[in-house]
Amino acid sequence: MRMERVTKKGLAAGMYAKGLGVDEIAALLHTAPSYVANSLIEQGVTPSYVDLYTSTGPQNRYAARLSGALRFKDMEAARASVARINEVYEEYAARRDRCGMHQCEVVALTGKNRAEGIGKWREAQVFANWLADHLHVQQPEPPVIQLVMPIPADEDAPPAEAYREPALLAA
Repeated sequence: MRMERVTKKGLAAGMYAKGLGVDEIAALLHTAPSYVANSLIEQGVTPSYVDLYTSTGPQNRYAARLSGALRFKDMEAARASVARINEVYEEYAARRDRCGMHQCEVVALTGKNRAEGIGKWREAQVFANWLADHLHVQQPEPPVIQLVMPIPADEDAPPAEAYREPALLAA
């Protein structure tokens, strides 16, 4: 009789199928909840668990656009990742789409935190630098309002200067 090897991933899937939660399974298996969640995700199960190290796929149309953009294997990968995030960010910024811009910032922050979490300090700094360049309040310019008043054709009317605001006359 041949015995099959039981893995933590297999145990996690079995426990989850029996109704245990990700945190409970992680405690029983002496492992991280993100390991359990990612094991379930690999097996096609979407657990009700999210943290920095799990991803159950795009959650909105903005996230879908950036799916697969995070890479930090080495400096070249991190720079390419940030270039992709920036490209999408600039498109959203040109349209003044704050939701899209926000999603780019979230993805960059996630990249920084994930890289930092696994000791990829230089790669994390690439994401942090991009964030530092983009996390500032962008107050729009106030609209220019011009008051135009009709000038009467009557010869007895006051001169055109009388219809302008006093502050403009001083300029």
